Amino acid sequence: MSHPTLRQLEYAVALADHLHFGEAAAAVNVTQPGLSTQIRELERRLGVALFERGISGTSLTAAGEEVVARARTILGAVAGLEMVAAAHQGGILGSLRIAAIPTIAPYFLPVIVDGIQAEWPDAHVVIEELQTKAMVDAIESGDLDVGVLAVPYETGNLHVEPLCDEPFRLAVRDDHHLAQGESTIPLDVLTDLHVLLLPEGHCLRDHARHACEIAGRAEHSEVRASSIGTLARMVASGMGATLLPASAEPVEARAGSGISTRRFEQPAPGRTIALVWRPSDPRADLYASAVPTLRAGAEGLVGE
Repeated sequence: MSHPTLRQLEYAVALADHLHFGEAAAAVNVTQPGLSTQIRELERRLGVALFERGISGTSLTAAGEEVVARARTILGAVAGLEMVAAAHQGGILGSLRIAAIPTIAPYFLPVIVDGIQAEWPDAHVVIEELQTKAMVDAIESGDLDVGVLAVPYETGNLHVEPLCDEPFRLAVRDDHHLAQGESTIPLDVLTDLHVLLLPEGHCLRDHARHACEIAGRAEHSEVRASSIGTLARMVASGMGATLLPASAEPVEARAGSGISTRRFEQPAPGRTIALVWRPSDPRADLYASAVPTLRAGAEGLVGE
């Protein structure tokens, strides 16, 4: 009996993930007839049906469940071989799966990706946006390679490499009395403001809430905003003030946005932006070697 090919295993995993021939074919960049042919050939070689095709859709058979699970292990091992080889070549070939949290992604990812492509022009960068816990879990499990997040946060056994300290700005509507002036302001101005924060699940909420508590303000408002951009629009509409990360200032408080920002006196509240990865990753030394480039880009973005 001839052995299954890696391509056939890849197609089987894609079909198991999507349970739709058209979507699976698109995911692996092949035509639907081509994927169907390879799946049938795989089933012929193994002598067992892996998928049940019916009017209601496609589903895995009991044998298919076991075969696909082993296929994932085999494909993961092959990817590991490629990573080890690339590491010895001094560069990254193939995919580099990187994620950032939602309050970082729109502002930092462009400079992070530019830095990565400058270091490893042959890398295929795959980007994802995840909240912090989901990102940490995905890196630990090997589903992601590198993450960009804000600390302090419990990152388990991951290696944490700080890139920059990012201060917060006070963001108020243009007609607010605090919108006037160029001097820095004390943190205790927060005690007299209606401060809007992102909901539970965003680490920016925790960092901003900590700043409020330092200022002596125990009360604040969580709003159903899914992003910093939405939060900024709420400030512009007069619903309150917020703490805006410095990286978001050029975008969310640009001219005409209806928002003005003020800098806080030192030590200003803020967060630390960090790169994280698994210490056991065969490319860990390569990630570390790129830190100076990525750090320069991140520090330039926050302008501090």
